[in-house]
Amino acid sequence: MSNPWVDSLIRVGTRLVSALKAGPPKNVFNPEYLTGNNFLKRFNEVKRAEGFGAAYNKTRMESTLRKGSFVGKDYNGNMYYEDKNAPYGRTRWVEYPTPKGIWAIEQNYDASMVSPEWHGWLHYTHDKPGNVLAAEHEKPFKMALPINQSMQRPEFGRESEFHQPPCTMAARIVRGKVGPKYESWSGSVQTTNPALRNYSDNEKTLHIP
Repeated sequence: MSNPWVDSLIRVGTRLVSALKAGPPKNVFNPEYLTGNNFLKRFNEVKRAEGFGAAYNKTRMESTLRKGSFVGKDYNGNMYYEDKNAPYGRTRWVEYPTPKGIWAIEQNYDASMVSPEWHGWLHYTHDKPGNVLAAEHEKPFKMALPINQSMQRPEFGRESEFHQPPCTMAARIVRGKVGPKYESWSGSVQTTNPALRNYSDNEKTLHIP
């Protein structure tokens, strides 16, 4: 009478030996593409197509330079790619338009630039690319989605409406406090109004009539 534990170990061992003899599966995600030589190869491809400055900024924008099949492009200039041999969850990605210049390029792109018709495909909600979905539902997705407001506002200027918290160094508007910040304790019943101790006038800043 055979022992089920022994039979199970034999089956596992047989499968393990067969898998080792067969070697790694073919046509799967190749991690060697992220080596130095292949990184430079991809960098040179972008440099030949868009120039050195664009290739440099693209390297700053993306954690890795990936290569896949081009799927489509939306009205914001985002380009969508897919690599079906990559691990699940990493097969689809978006590449934003490469901004010009070298200063504060992080202010020129963010996830709000992804158009609605491509959002579901990019996040694996469904398998219809954005161009197919837009053709089926032209009216709902015809209007362009406004880009995040923070991307259209200079972050490093000193505009009149630029927010500055109270007590900021070199603040344009003096927003001092009425009375001392701390008050020594007194046994007297008559004390100052605590509501005024940390009072600051935001009437002009917040446009309150």
